[in-house]
Amino acid sequence: MSRLFLHFYLFISLVLIGVGWTVERIWQETQSQVPPWVLLLADNLAGQLSTQSLPHAKLSSALPVTQLPAGSILWSDAELAALNAGQVVPLFTQDQVFFYAIQQDELWQLGPADLTESAVPSYWFSLLFLGLLAVAVWLWLWPVARDIQKLKQQLSEPNAPAAVPVRSFIAPIALSFEQMRQQIQRLLGLQREMTQAVSHELRTPLARLSFALELSALPTDEKQLMLNDVKELEHLVDEMLDYARLESVQPQLKKQQVDLSELLQNLVEKLSPLPGAPVTLQVGAGCIYVCDGHYLERAVQNLLVNAKRFARTQVLMTLEVKPHSIEITVEDDGPGIALEQRAEILKPFVRLDPSRQKGFGGFGLGLAIVSRVMEWHQASIKVDDSRLGGACFRIKLPLVH
Repeated sequence: MSRLFLHFYLFISLVLIGVGWTVERIWQETQSQVPPWVLLLADNLAGQLSTQSLPHAKLSSALPVTQLPAGSILWSDAELAALNAGQVVPLFTQDQVFFYAIQQDELWQLGPADLTESAVPSYWFSLLFLGLLAVAVWLWLWPVARDIQKLKQQLSEPNAPAAVPVRSFIAPIALSFEQMRQQIQRLLGLQREMTQAVSHELRTPLARLSFALELSALPTDEKQLMLNDVKELEHLVDEMLDYARLESVQPQLKKQQVDLSELLQNLVEKLSPLPGAPVTLQVGAGCIYVCDGHYLERAVQNLLVNAKRFARTQVLMTLEVKPHSIEITVEDDGPGIALEQRAEILKPFVRLDPSRQKGFGGFGLGLAIVSRVMEWHQASIKVDDSRLGGACFRIKLPLVH
C-alpha cells in the first residue's frame, strides 16, 4: 500500500509540474505574439497616412488621431528606423494598442484599438490545464482499475489462476488476497473433513449401542427412550453428512424443464402421511421451469416439513407466476418468527428457542440446505409474516429470458 501511495504521490507531483509549465509556456507564447490583425491594420494605416497631410483628416479605420511632441516617446533603434521609413509602429498596453507614425516631422498617435476581443480568454488556459491533468490521471488509473477488476474476477472464481501481473501496482494486495483465500479454503476443507470423519466414526458405536439395547433386559419404557435417543443421534449424523456433502462444492446441476405444479402436487401427496398439520396447495395451470428438479424438490420438502412441525392447524403452499419470477410460498399458522431472528435461521445449526423442546425436533440444518439450493439456482428465499398468523417462507425463482 505504501508503494502504491508513493507512486501516485510522485506521479501527481510530476504531472502538476509538467502540465503547469506547459500551459504557462503556451500562455506566454500567445501573449508575446503580435496579433495578425494589428500588423494588417498598421500596414493599412501607413498606406492611408501617405495620402494625408493634416492630423485632423479622417481615416477609414475611424481611429482618433493625436499630435504629440517628437521626443515624447523613447524609441528603440529598430522602431525609430521603421518610423523614419514611413511605417506605422504599434505599441501595446495591457488591453489596448496605439499606432504611431511620423508625418511632416510630427509624431502622430492613432488609437487606441481594443485588444480584449482578439486575445485568447484566460479560462481556455484553465480548461487546458484541467484537461491535460485529467488525461494524465486517467492514464495512471486505468491500469489500476483493470487490475482491480481482474482481482475481483479471481476472487469470485475459486479455481481461477492468478490474473494480476507481477509488475502491477496492486500485485502485493493481490498476493495477500490469494494467501488469505488459500488459508480460508484450507480451513474449510479441514472443517468438512473433520465433520465427515466424526460423523462416519459415530455410525459404528451407534449401531453397536442400538444392537445392545435390543438384546438388553431393561424395562420396556426405559429401553424405548434409549432407542429413541439413539435414533435421534443417527438422524443427526445423517443430516450432518448430507449438509457436509452439499456444502463442500457446488454440484453439477442437471437442469431440465420441470413442471412445478406437478412437482408440488406430488410432494404434498408424499408428505401427507407425516404427522402434523395438513397442507393446502394452491397452484394454477402447468408451470414449466428450467431447474434441477431433485434439489428444488428437496428444498421445498424441507420447508413443508418445517411448516408441518410448527403449524397449529394448517399449512398453505402457493405457486404464482409473476413477470420476472416464479414465487413459491409456504405459510403456516404457528407461532411465527421474530423479525430479528429471520436472517439467522437460514444459517446452519441455528434453532429458535421453541425448537429446542423435545416435541419439535430438528437440528437447524434443513433451512440451511434450502438456502444453499437457492444459491445454486441464483434464486432467493425470504422470511415474512404469514397471512395465517405464523411464518411465511417465500422462494423467488428468476425467469431468465
